[in-house]
Amino acid sequence: MDMIYSVALIFVSILLIGKGSDWLTDSLIPIAKRLGVSGVSIGLILVSVAVSLPEILIAVYTTLKGFSDITLGVILGSIFVNIGLMTGLSAIIRPLKVTKNLILRDGVFSLIVPILVLAVGMQGKITRAEGFAFVLLFVTYMINVFLQEKQKTSEERSQDVREVEVSLDLLGFDIGKIKSGWISFTLGVGVLLAGAQIFGSQLIDIAEGFQINQLIIGFTLGAIGPSIPNIMAAYKAAKRDMGEIAVSETLGSNIFTLLVTLGVTAMIAPITLSAQWITFDLPALLLLSGMLFIFTITKRVISRLEGSLLLFGYLVIVTMQVLLAL
Repeated sequence: MDMIYSVALIFVSILLIGKGSDWLTDSLIPIAKRLGVSGVSIGLILVSVAVSLPEILIAVYTTLKGFSDITLGVILGSIFVNIGLMTGLSAIIRPLKVTKNLILRDGVFSLIVPILVLAVGMQGKITRAEGFAFVLLFVTYMINVFLQEKQKTSEERSQDVREVEVSLDLLGFDIGKIKSGWISFTLGVGVLLAGAQIFGSQLIDIAEGFQINQLIIGFTLGAIGPSIPNIMAAYKAAKRDMGEIAVSETLGSNIFTLLVTLGVTAMIAPITLSAQWITFDLPALLLLSGMLFIFTITKRVISRLEGSLLLFGYLVIVTMQVLLAL
């Protein structure tokens, strides 16, 4: 009976997260339409933040409650979900085209950041100072985005504005649309916070009540649940032959999650990494990130076969996680 109750609350919280994200991102669309020359860059960063916001809220909540293993599972698992499900499944639906600008803007960073996290994590701990350094590095990423923006033509900027608007419009659930504005923004933030709090509390209850490995809880349910609206958005983008949105959201979200979410949680409480993290989890993160980067630079198209490989890699890593936890 307790499990049914927890599952029901998980389902409700996912709906709240999706609807909160929808109202919040809808309120950002008018901002995107008024963006100036460098404002497109702000819009691109807003998309990355919007995609990753549920994860950071859940990660902060579980960290404050003292369940750091769930937090680590959510952070790492969301990266794998983005690559394996959001990009991999989208590429299987329709091959995803990738522009040179996307590779230079996000692709390189999405490979460098996992290498950095692995290098820092080899010592077995991520300190508050290192977490702060991760957040500062995100500022470097934003500067890179702005510099890339300045080199574009007005036509390219207009195309970016359209992509930002579509990305924001696709996020969240379509039901219960309301007029964009301060009301949708306020409701979105409130509902998203409530959903994240309920979801995080249920992850803790399941881990404690059913004696399930905390890392596995975070890595699977904790990562997949909040990502469902983003996976749906990537699916809709792929169906519209706008596959670059799925890749852009994946790369931008991964960078934000590793630098900001991981950085902020480390600043709240230093993160201790187990031997499994050092010997398997972080190397697997680098491997899958490397695969995605290679697929983006070869012919600038992620094919159905490559999408299948990303999905297969994700499933193998999840399976290995479960087996290692037994």
